[in-house]
Amino acid sequence: MSEGNNSDNKGFNESLNNFYAQRQRADQEKTGETGEVSQSIASKMPPKIDMESPDNFQSRMQQETDPDLIVGYEVVDLPSKGLFYPDRLNKVKIEYLTSRDEDILTTPSLIQDGTVLDVILKRKIKSPQNLDVSKLLTGDKNALILFLRASSYGQDYEVQVNDPRDGKPSFTETVNLLKLDHKEISENPDENGHFTVDLPMRKKIVKFRLLSSGEEQQLQKRAESIQEAYGHDFSEYSTMKLKAHIVQIGDKTDRSYIDRFVDAMPVKDTFTIRRKILDVSPDIDMTYEFKAKDGYKFKAALTVGVDFFFPSL
Repeated sequence: MSEGNNSDNKGFNESLNNFYAQRQRADQEKTGETGEVSQSIASKMPPKIDMESPDNFQSRMQQETDPDLIVGYEVVDLPSKGLFYPDRLNKVKIEYLTSRDEDILTTPSLIQDGTVLDVILKRKIKSPQNLDVSKLLTGDKNALILFLRASSYGQDYEVQVNDPRDGKPSFTETVNLLKLDHKEISENPDENGHFTVDLPMRKKIVKFRLLSSGEEQQLQKRAESIQEAYGHDFSEYSTMKLKAHIVQIGDKTDRSYIDRFVDAMPVKDTFTIRRKILDVSPDIDMTYEFKAKDGYKFKAALTVGVDFFFPSL
């Protein structure tokens, strides 16, 4: 839910990466370029404290009876409406973020490997229990992440807006995150969770499915590994993702045939499939109506910056 609906949820991870980089630079200014803490500074540092494990903390909190010591929660509707899950999951009970969760949001290793949001969601989702967040569609995860941000740091989010008439950053506007609604989906999947699209060039009917957020992350890592291993100047992620979406071309379901077909597919056909995938993918509609200083109104995609989870920066 970064820039528009055509993203792969990179905006949030990038925001956290940027935040950690800023914090690391600030730490380096205090400790010096070598990163070594001086003896005078070290002597002023507080002693180490034995911390309670997260699992024990969660268990103890669930047994509390004092309302001031209980973490609240909400039930959040999923944009997919349960149409893509075997159990028809369409709602999730999710807790509010706490001070301990901010520690997770700033953990470098989780940020760097792209799992920080999955760890947060796994901790915060209370029902259904033991939900595998990697099996959620990206759009459903976006809805849960948006809820956590709005409920934790407030519904107002200030952004700098480019006026489409000249393309220059011309004004700032406070966006009400609660006004962001689910995308309108005009077509539902068949009983197998598949969609069909007609190719204008090859005159074939293609069946495809939506990928889970976990599948998209695995493809992203695989594409990065291939790029690094072969020293390519480009990533094959987009084509690899398209191949993974497609389950049938005409009457053929053979994976080898599908891969070779996609490799030789005209751009007009690939664009047609990608456009259809975007249109039928449940998500948060990030389109927002802005108003320029002179009263000119226009709609544009809301973008997420470094201050999305840390508005005080």
